[in-house]
Amino acid sequence: MKRNIYTLLSIFLMLLSCNNDDSSLSKSTMQITFDNRISAEQDLVLGTTTFVNQNNENIVTNELKYIISNITLRTDNGTTFEYPKENSYFVINEADPSSLTINLSEIPVGNYTHISFGIGVDQSEYPLNGLLNFIPTAQEAQMIWNWAAGYIFIKFEGSFTPQNGTESPFVIHVGSHGQTLDNYKFITLPLENTLEVSSGNNATVTIQTHVEKILDASNSIKLSETNNIQVDPVNAPKIATNFESAFQAN
Repeated sequence: MKRNIYTLLSIFLMLLSCNNDDSSLSKSTMQITFDNRISAEQDLVLGTTTFVNQNNENIVTNELKYIISNITLRTDNGTTFEYPKENSYFVINEADPSSLTINLSEIPVGNYTHISFGIGVDQSEYPLNGLLNFIPTAQEAQMIWNWAAGYIFIKFEGSFTPQNGTESPFVIHVGSHGQTLDNYKFITLPLENTLEVSSGNNATVTIQTHVEKILDASNSIKLSETNNIQVDPVNAPKIATNFESAFQAN
């Protein structure tokens, strides 16, 4: 009798071990790198590279930061995987190379065709609710307003020179302000090639961010008319809408 019990127990432990092994083999890791650029042809170098906007203003970028959140992946069969929300908030800072690559773990094995993410912090977590593990990161990156509870979604600063004019600074800080001004955006990008996530394989995705789109997309922003956009119910939503079109996944 004891021998039968030991035999059954051994079989049970073997099956449990196999199930655990199968579970670990069904997940892998992923890296998402954000490549901030002036355009598809020109890399962004802070304080150096320039571009000319649609209003013939020469733009130099001195600071570029933005919050990425709520990452979701879609497979070729239409199923979706939402990365755990409590771990899905990141600051992308062009001045900090280590921030440009996001490392994700426990990604289900599969073939992925689309990636989605938020720009900023959604209303369910605004102003500072439920994100205690992200608040220190946002504070260190100076992506929280000093004078009001809430996050800065996009921080874009530098200088501009109008045609036949003089150089002047500009400051663009865009976020949501309570329930009345929601500038959070959620976008979905098709991947250029199907991304295979398999056991033991660290899948990689590169997302180009085209800085010129901040000023020139569906809305054209003339800095010589408005060079300080912060708590701005008219121009802040225009910047947030422009930024939606700045991303391209490879």
